[in-house]
Amino acid sequence: MELFSDKPALAAAALTRLVAADIEAKGRPVSSLRAYLSDLVVRNGPSIVEELAVELARQHLATLDRLAEATGRPAARYLDDIELAAAMGESMGRDSRDPPG
Repeated sequence: MELFSDKPALAAAALTRLVAADIEAKGRPVSSLRAYLSDLVVRNGPSIVEELAVELARQHLATLDRLAEATGRPAARYLDDIELAAAMGESMGRDSRDPPG
């Protein structure tokens, strides 16, 4: 897989890999994450951030749909859990390993 790409879908996947590396480093900053985002903006302009956000949401929803299918729990319930955590000022990826209930 190409790590650095200007294509939103590949850039979103690369960003997810960089965040995964950050989590594995137990929250110690991975300098490549900010550098990657900055480089994308420099090469493509600020509109790439919008495209990246849309692509990340699409990939996230596709993953939730696969998880829902595998567990038999509706994807909407996972979205509810994510929204509740966000409303409480938490990040599910950072503050807990498993979604509630």
